[in-house]
Amino acid sequence: MTSPGRKREILQGVFSRVAVRLDQPGNREDRVWLDLRVDLDWAETELRNRVYLVGRTPTPGNPT
Repeated sequence: MTSPGRKREILQGVFSRVAVRLDQPGNREDRVWLDLRVDLDWAETELRNRVYLVGRTPTPGNPT
């Protein structure tokens, strides 16, 4: 639904979710991302990187 006289905008993006330590309910960690205006090749590469990021101990200068 749009307001009269207004152009409809379509929001495009990729939603990613990574969960680690699924076998350890007390230590499970989930993280989600919503990346707007990215293509699927970029999203696939970034998802592979994020799988290894989640659950790692942050290092100084790199909080993720």
